This record gives sequence, C-alpha cells and structure tokens, in this order.
Amino acid sequence: MHAPHFAAPGDTQSGAETAITLTSGVLRARIDRADWPLDALCDFAARDNPRRAFLVVSRLLGRHIPARPSTMRASVRDLAAQLPADLPGPVLVVGLAETAICLGQSVHESYRALTGRDDVAFLHSTRQLLDHPLLCRFEEPHSHASTHLIYRPLWDEALTRSFRSLVLVDDEVSTGTTLANLAAALAAELPALETIRVATLADWSGSTVWLDRMPHPAACASLLSGKLAWEAGTPLPPETAPDNFDRAALALGTMERHHNFGRLGRTDIAGDADHLADELDLPPASRIRVVATGEFTYPPFRFAERLEALGHDVVVQSTTRSPARIDGAIRSRLRFGDNYGTAVPNHIYNVDLADPRLTIICHETPAGSVDPALVAALDAMTIDFGGGACSS
Repeated sequence: MHAPHFAAPGDTQSGAETAITLTSGVLRARIDRADWPLDALCDFAARDNPRRAFLVVSRLLGRHIPARPSTMRASVRDLAAQLPADLPGPVLVVGLAETAICLGQSVHESYRALTGRDDVAFLHSTRQLLDHPLLCRFEEPHSHASTHLIYRPLWDEALTRSFRSLVLVDDEVSTGTTLANLAAALAAELPALETIRVATLADWSGSTVWLDRMPHPAACASLLSGKLAWEAGTPLPPETAPDNFDRAALALGTMERHHNFGRLGRTDIAGDADHLADELDLPPASRIRVVATGEFTYPPFRFAERLEALGHDVVVQSTTRSPARIDGAIRSRLRFGDNYGTAVPNHIYNVDLADPRLTIICHETPAGSVDPALVAALDAMTIDFGGGACSS
C-alpha cells in the first residue's frame, strides 16, 4: 500500500503541485487556490470503477474518513459565505446523493443563517424509488451508481415555478458534466430561473469552461480550486465484488416507508435532533462515533453536533455504496448488506475498532433493516429516525 504524498499547508499557494501514488496509478494535483489546505480538505484513494479508478476522499464530509461535527460545520460556513447574499429570490439549493446530501442541507442551513433570508428552499437527489411523481432525473457518468432521481417537491407548485436562483451543491467538481446535466434537467422545470451557483468543497475542473455549458449564467464557489491529472497504472483485479459496479449502476432502492428529510423538498431546516441527543443517558465527556447510513446523513450530523455541544468527543462517518480499495486514504473496510434493501453491497471505511467509542448507527429505514453483522462488528446501538423520531 502506498500512502499519498501531499504538499505542506504552506505550499498550497497558486501553482503548487503534488503527486499521489496509488495502487491503480498516479494522481497529480495542481493547487491554484486554497482557502483550506489540501491535507485538511481531502485525501485520495483507488476504487473499483472502470470509469474512474481514483477517489477524492473528503476529510470534511464525515463519510469515508471520520470527521468532527465542529470541523464539518466550519467548512460549510466558509463555503456558504462565498455565495452572494443577494441572489435573486426565491433560491433553491439542491444537494447531490449520496455524498453531498448532508453538505447540501448544511449549506442551505448556513446560507439562511448568514443572510437572514427565509426564501431559500432545499431539495436533494436520490437513488431511492418512492410512490411520488418525479420532477426530473439526470445521470452522473463516472459514478458507481449513475442514475439520480429528483422528486416533485411537496410545496406549492407556484414556488417551483418562481425560483430565480439555483445553488447546486456537490463535494467536488472534476469535469462539471454531472452538474451541467443536473442544471439542464432542473432548468426545464424552473421557468423563472435566472442564475446558477455551484458550491463545492473542491473544484478540480482547472477552468471555468464547464460553467459555459450551464443553461443560465453560472459561477462556482469552492474552498479549493485546481486541476487533477490521472496516469493509470496496470489494471488490478477488483477487491470488491466483481459485479459490484454493474449492479450498483442499475440498482435503485424502494422505500415503502418514507419521512421527508429532503427528498420531497424543505422550506425549513429539517431534522432537529437535539432532543434525541439530550435524552441519551451518557457519562460526561463520552467518546462517541455517530454512523449515518447511505443517503441519510443530515439529521445524524445534527445529532452529532448536539452531542459535541454537550461536551462529548464525537466523530461522524457514514456507510456508503462507493466501492473503494484498501489503499491511500482507505485503511480498512467493513462490507455488509444494504439497509435500503437493494442487492448492492455497502461499506464503511476507516473505522478504528481499537478506539473504544460508543457507536450509534442512525437510519431512516425500518427497524431491523441495518445489517446485524454491522451492528455486531461495531458493538453499536441503533436509532430509527424514520419512525418519527426526527421527521419534523
């Protein structure tokens, strides 16, 4: 296993370059601007995906790498602060599944708080089938699961027709193709749309050319911008299930029980989990690992934030369908069944089983849906948010 090599934080000025050696090839990163240094923002790994054999592994999402809620919140505030406070309203913020759902909802929350605006709504894409009409669908070409669905929001149709600004939130931009696909699909349903903003932790496009493909004038806000160049190595046999990529590209879950945490749109701040944290009988300054599941990430983050505010030592991470290799940023992997009921294997990465933390797995799917093997491996307790515990 080869550890990635980073430029030191002081070397992330314009034009700095670094090379990351992975088992699947060499990734070269040019840093053009860094509000957050590269090694605070992300790490890199290889993955079993013929369309894109490397993975940008965020340190700020609480997904592949455990993150402290306060660090996650600080990065989101810095990102939301880059969005113009006077965007034409009303504003629709859209987060991309599964990685940027929590990021998107947190940007929505922070933007409202920073600007004092109440005309900002949120919606996220999903790979779950609901008994509800679609607003649109789009494709993420390089993803392990390319199809995204966006459902028609529950708010009055007049609001959908009145949105003048669109903020698209993703964890990183590479070519911008996915975001251009999403913008085109949404623009067809938003007749009053005038302007588009992209908010991303890392913009690796290296240019603004991709923004010219947007259906309306667009700009990008990010904590870091630069360019990635990939030099593929010798093809490696897959570490995950050989058919994992093909199955994941097609598999959509079906949710018979659903509480609207964001898939059907929110005009408020969804998922106030403070009462759940307050009701836990925990020793002072407990060490806690909060595990979100799949697309269900924002209420668990809010739950973890409250636990941290109560004085506990808290980290957040999440299960995912993303098939990463043991390499670079990925030091360990547990594999288990999908609690959303698809046949696609799920994973959790970089869990330090030697770290004696109380693990709390948070889920929106029915009781008993979390794979017992995962619960046993983490010696975890589970909280069913989808049963109404946090579905305000």
